[in-house]
Amino acid sequence: MRPTVEAPFKVRGREFGGAAPLFCIPLVAGERAELMAQAEIARALNPDVVEWRADYSKDWSPAGLEASARALRGVLRDEPIIFTLRIQGEGGAQAMTQPERRASIDAVLRSGDVDLIDLELANEPEFLNPLMALARERGTRVILAFHDFRGTPSNESLLGRISAMHAKGADIAKLAVMPNDSGDVLRLLQVTAEARRVFPSLPLALMSMGALGGITRVAGFLYGSDMAFAVGEQASAPGQIPIKDARMLAETLLRYA
Repeated sequence: MRPTVEAPFKVRGREFGGAAPLFCIPLVAGERAELMAQAEIARALNPDVVEWRADYSKDWSPAGLEASARALRGVLRDEPIIFTLRIQGEGGAQAMTQPERRASIDAVLRSGDVDLIDLELANEPEFLNPLMALARERGTRVILAFHDFRGTPSNESLLGRISAMHAKGADIAKLAVMPNDSGDVLRLLQVTAEARRVFPSLPLALMSMGALGGITRVAGFLYGSDMAFAVGEQASAPGQIPIKDARMLAETLLRYA
C-alpha cells in the first residue's frame, strides 16, 4: 500500500490522491494541427491525465488559445486536461507580459474546456488571486507549482513552499527540482514522505528532474507523490520516462511494497 490522501478527489473519473498512481503526458506543440496530432498519440497511450503546455503554442492570444482548447477537448473527451502557460522565467517557452498571460489564461478558464490549471506559486498575488478565484468559480482544480532548474533547495525550504501552496488553497502541490548529486534525489523523497505526513489532505506531484532524478518519477509514489509526468511523443522536462515503461516500473514497485 502506498500512502494516500485523506479525501481523494475525482476529475473525469480519475482519482487524485487515491491508491492508483497517475501518469500525465505533456503536449508541447507549436501549431494547432500538431497539437491535435500529439493529442491523438497521447490518447492512444492511455494516460491518466494530459498536460497542455500552451506556452509552446505559436498563437498564445486569448482567441487562439480558446480555439485550441475547444479543439483539444474534441479529441480528449474523457481525459482530464491540465492547462499550463509558463513564461520563460518559469522554464516556459514564451516571453510575454503578465497582463497578456493573464488575459489568455482567463479566456481558457472561461471556455470550460480544461479541468485543471497549473500556476507558479512565485507569481505576485495580483496575478494569482484573480485567476484562482476564477478557477474556483468555473470548477477548475488548481495546481500550484515550484520549479528550480538549477538545484534542490533545503528540505525546510521545500516543505515551506508546500505549506504556502496549501495555505493559498491549492488542490495539488507540485515541486520539480534539479538534483546536483544523488543526495539531492534522496532528499526529495524525504520531503515527499514528510509532506504526505504533514499535509494528509493535499495531493502531491513531487519530482527530481534530469536523468539522476528519474527514479523519483516512479518510486515517488511509494512515499506519497500522487502524479508523475511521462513522455508521450515529446518530453516537457528533463528526466521524463516513456509512459509505458514508467507505468510498468511503478506498478512493479507498488506490487511488492
